Amino acid sequence: MYEARKICNFLLANFDAVEFDLTNLRINKLLFFIQAGSLRLLPEGLIRNHFEAWQFGPVVRPVFDSFKIYKEGPIRGPAQYLDYASGTRIPVPYDDIREDHLRIITQEFNNYSRFTTGQLVSLSHEPNGPWDIVYRAHLADPTTSPRIPNQLIRRHFAGEEKSTVRH
Repeated sequence: MYEARKICNFLLANFDAVEFDLTNLRINKLLFFIQAGSLRLLPEGLIRNHFEAWQFGPVVRPVFDSFKIYKEGPIRGPAQYLDYASGTRIPVPYDDIREDHLRIITQEFNNYSRFTTGQLVSLSHEPNGPWDIVYRAHLADPTTSPRIPNQLIRRHFAGEEKSTVRH
């Protein structure tokens, strides 16, 4: 499993942020569908971070925090981390992602990047889908976690849950 910002940096290095409208909102939705696709194939999926049910859909908080400086615009630089030893910010490397995992990431990106950002938000908000279940529960009781469990994502996208939309 990989830190989500690592996958973001792979996407940003290989797909033009302007052409593919890679905004913070959009890249978080694409990550969600990449994770959903990978959970059909791998027990833990590819992303080790937890998705949270936010108003506009699933979000990985460290990804949101890395790219919030771009507001609604295209992401113009890689996600970085602070190297405490040197005090400098360094791009999160992605060169250790396995080739077979890169194929899954690229395939899912290609499957979902054809949708507009609005369509991705709608797809992620599917009634009785993973985001919807967790978001409604969190609205009803704010003491519950907004975390979307991988088991819920897997069941939904593997077809074990009743769904009105097939992705």
